[in-house]
Amino acid sequence: MAVVTELHVASDSFPLGTLLTANDEFHVEFERLVPAGGQVLPIFWAWGGEFDSFESRVRSSRFVDDLTVVERVQGRTLYSVVWNSDVYGFVDGLAEANGVILHARGYDDQSWNFRLLFHSHERLSSFHDYFLAHDVPFTLGRLQTLSEANLRDERIDLTNEQREALFLAFERGYFDSPSRVTLTELADELEITQQALSQRIRRGNEQLLEHLFADELYA
Repeated sequence: MAVVTELHVASDSFPLGTLLTANDEFHVEFERLVPAGGQVLPIFWAWGGEFDSFESRVRSSRFVDDLTVVERVQGRTLYSVVWNSDVYGFVDGLAEANGVILHARGYDDQSWNFRLLFHSHERLSSFHDYFLAHDVPFTLGRLQTLSEANLRDERIDLTNEQREALFLAFERGYFDSPSRVTLTELADELEITQQALSQRIRRGNEQLLEHLFADELYA
């Protein structure tokens, strides 16, 4: 039976996480990952800082063999990164247990929070044993079967900024047809750029849609 669990791990136990969150200006969020063939190819979004220096720092790391820009959209960049053989720890244990990252976010340069899916309790136990064997410190959160988790009923993972932007847009009639307010007017009210507001609304809507269609996504 499939199980879903939450995990908190220090950045220094997740080398790529330490590398990616070394600059406080940058925000990093991983897309859903599925290990394949014993390898994990992390795909992540980054935003909020200077991309050239970020890319240079990541590419020069001993932990990274390759960093590729997949797409640049509205101030955010989607990257794929290839680990080298010197990297051990969280991702390797996940690959061995065939776990799936449903959500991962580095909130600062100190820690990462994960939401993980395993095909069975045995797979989760294998992942847990790997952490213990390699002295990787972690904090395990709530554990549920996939049916118990009922992902549609989970709290929608909106940031405060996304929630504020969506509420204001809805309250002012931005989603009405025709719209009763422009994006520029909303951005001025929030004292942010139009591009930043557009990004918050887009990402917030993505979270809402993922929540709505959770059963189809995780079937």
